Amino acid sequence: MSVRYSFTAPRPKSIVSKLSKIWIFYTILSVAIIYIGGIYLRIETNIFQSDTQITEDNMDAQDEKISIINKNTEQLQYEINLEQINKNYNYELQNALSKLFDLIPDQITITQISLEEDKLILKGITPTREIYSFLLQAPLKSIFTTSRVDFFPLPNGWFNFTSISTLDKEVK
Repeated sequence: MSVRYSFTAPRPKSIVSKLSKIWIFYTILSVAIIYIGGIYLRIETNIFQSDTQITEDNMDAQDEKISIINKNTEQLQYEINLEQINKNYNYELQNALSKLFDLIPDQITITQISLEEDKLILKGITPTREIYSFLLQAPLKSIFTTSRVDFFPLPNGWFNFTSISTLDKEVK
């Protein structure tokens, strides 16, 4: 018979106690949760950075579109202003031509009118030099700086004339 010193049968004992196993489990679990949380934060940061980059690219594209729209608006403003200038110029030209036609007396026939920026060339037929001088050349001299006329006699006694009237650029 063998001698027994205990009433219970011997049980195997572990090097690590149950409390230590629980402590180690929760420590590993905490480290794993922190590691997974770090990975999650890194993924969210990358997504946020890519969203930020996309938003910045969209803002740059919108800025370019705004710049193009502003340039187009400036061009349209210029064209509107140019159209108004052209309307004013055409109106003034129409008035000037109307006044020019009012200047021409019935005795003189105009065959050609050439109007440049600072020069008026009239070609026509007049019965006498005196009628031209009194009825047309005097008004032209009052409007233009210089007015020169050349007469060419016709077989019927009338005259062809070419009148060149100029306006100095300083007088404009």
